[in-house]
Parts: sequence; structure tokens; C-alpha cells
Amino acid sequence: MCFSSTCAMAIKYLRPDALKGSNADDDYLRTVLKYGDTTEYTSHLKACKQYGVLATFSQKGTKDTLLNELNMGFPVATGILHKGHVSSPRGGGHWMLLIGDEGDKGIFHDPYGEMDNVNGGYVTIGKGGKSVKYSWKNWLPRWEVEGSGSGWYMSFRPMQQT
Repeated sequence: MCFSSTCAMAIKYLRPDALKGSNADDDYLRTVLKYGDTTEYTSHLKACKQYGVLATFSQKGTKDTLLNELNMGFPVATGILHKGHVSSPRGGGHWMLLIGDEGDKGIFHDPYGEMDNVNGGYVTIGKGGKSVKYSWKNWLPRWEVEGSGSGWYMSFRPMQQT
């Protein structure tokens, strides 16, 4: 669900009228499931397009990539490893939306809650994930999978309305 929730947040930011009400997340989820599994990025690319948002997926993001997106006014979906100590992160993966930068910290909407950025896991589950600040020092190793120096992300652009 985290990938779906993250993309829904990006759509709501770029196209506020596209997803409305308290069930907006569920509406987006139903759309994604029409195109495939929630863990497949291709399903999200198609679902986003249905809501007037062009999404692009990459496994080669850098911190500069993320900051450039923010500087252009766009949020960025980021896929991380959320379990284990920051020195050796692991897990099946988790998605959150990067919405800002404070120099030494990124600001994220984390759909699961507030992550323990050093030790892994979560200190708050189900709430407290809005505008959470994670230090880049401890967040980047969770994003730059297996020390590759690059991470998975999705960028978003509003499509021209006709």
C-alpha cells in the first residue's frame, strides 16, 4: 500500500481535483489494481496517467536528482529499505514522498508513520508521517540500495489538459 499511497499523495499535490474526499487513497488503489499489482511501477505509471499525471520511474536517482525535482516544484516518490540499522539496511522496500529539503534533512510524507532512520523500523505507526524530517546522512544509505550510489524514484508532471 505504501507505493499506492505515495503516488496518490503526488497526484493530490499536482491535481488537487483528481482525487477527492476521505477515500481518495482507496480510489487510487482501485485504479492501480486495474493495471496490475501495487508493487509494480508500470501499474502506477498507467494509473497516474488516468489522473492526468505523467509519472516516470528510474533506478538511477541521486540526491542531486531529488533536489532538482524539488527545486522545480515537484514532489518525488522514493523507494527505500526501511528495516535494519542504517549501516546495513534491509527489507522488502518501502515508498515515501519527498516534499522538501532543509539542507541536512529531507522532508517526507511517510504513509506508514515515522521511521526510526538509524535503527530501522518505525517509532510511530499509522500516524505522524506527515512532513517527517529524516537526516540525509541516515536516509541516503537506505535509498542508495546496496551502496550503488543511486536509488529508485518516480518523478511526476501534470499533463496538459485539453
